[in-house]
Amino acid sequence: NNLPDCSNMCHESTGWGLGAALGIGKGSVSLDDIHNSDLIFLVGQNPGTNHPRMLAALEETKRNGGEVVAVNTLPEAGLMRFKHPQKARGVIGNGTQIADQFAHIRAGGDMALFQGLNKLLLDAEDAAPGTVLDHKWIQKNSRGFLEFAESVRKISWDDILLATGMTMDEIKEIHERVMKSKSAIVCWAMGVTQQKHGVATIREIVNFLMLRGNLGKPGAGVCPVRGHSNVQG
Repeated sequence: NNLPDCSNMCHESTGWGLGAALGIGKGSVSLDDIHNSDLIFLVGQNPGTNHPRMLAALEETKRNGGEVVAVNTLPEAGLMRFKHPQKARGVIGNGTQIADQFAHIRAGGDMALFQGLNKLLLDAEDAAPGTVLDHKWIQKNSRGFLEFAESVRKISWDDILLATGMTMDEIKEIHERVMKSKSAIVCWAMGVTQQKHGVATIREIVNFLMLRGNLGKPGAGVCPVRGHSNVQG
């Protein structure tokens, strides 16, 4: 009775990061949002190993035309080819490729990746003003945009590429997926929360979603993958 629950221990950084950025330390999406999102990021998590029920939801995303980007230090077989055991197509078919792109990131480089994506979004907005960022959403629902934009512009690409271990082409490929999407969800688990920069990474993820108004609308938002047991929720 004197110990925190498993969600508190696993997602303490989520509570702090989202609490500071959004005012509440909880996820903002439902299963319907996941099913109908244009773009889903899976960051620091291995669904096939740790929460396999999620693969069925992601399969529905793919069947509805959504894309999935897996950000992890190692590829997972379940994200490359998922065969639903309770569906006929999972028995006789070739299965579903869940991840459209696998971002083979260096351990601890998640924050740098989202800083890079934010930097590319700002550059794209500068090149075509009024067509990339959701300024109406930003003005109505956020504070500190100018200071944030200034700080992101100062980050060097050499530092981003070193921290992520990725190439510029790989990051630009993710950026292109973001640009064509109308809704996006970022899901994360222990690979983000259980590290030195977990809180800062989660706040950067929120910044990324805010830039294009991907909060508070269908198919968009934050999705810390938590629950019991073994982060099954």
